[in-house]
Amino acid sequence: MNRLKEFYSRHKEILLYLLFGGITTVVSLTTCFITLKVGVLFIHDENGAPTELLDVLGSTLQWIAGVTVAFITNKKWVFKQAERGAASAVTQFFKFAGGRVATYFLEVAVNLGIIALLEYLGYRAFEVLGFSVTVRLWAKVISSFGVVVANYFISKLIVFKSKGVQEKQE
Repeated sequence: MNRLKEFYSRHKEILLYLLFGGITTVVSLTTCFITLKVGVLFIHDENGAPTELLDVLGSTLQWIAGVTVAFITNKKWVFKQAERGAASAVTQFFKFAGGRVATYFLEVAVNLGIIALLEYLGYRAFEVLGFSVTVRLWAKVISSFGVVVANYFISKLIVFKSKGVQEKQE
């Protein structure tokens, strides 16, 4: 039990980031999934399948939901050394959103690239634990992992660093 406490104490920030990153990913994927399921009723190709426009719409709504959840949880529970106060929060939010805009474009490009590659290779779905997982959802899961890692470093090194860390670098 002491080893577990020691491990948690040493790695608290990254463990909390991963926990809240997982929660954010679930919220984001759920948002995208609902967007694709509902959106395909209105935006589809001649075969009734989602289009690239719907993929981008799903990614956009996923991004909005993810940024909202991630900023709140990162600010409140993960990066405790971050400056506090309304002015700092506003600055942090704009830095946070800017970093997330960059990783949004990364996520969209990777997502569409994986979809195109897998469809080119002839895949439409994969069986995972007895469930059929579409290429679109599979691509979304893969691209989300890369985005979580990139966002950690942006948050840690740019957005939520403490004033003391900023002064040392200047």
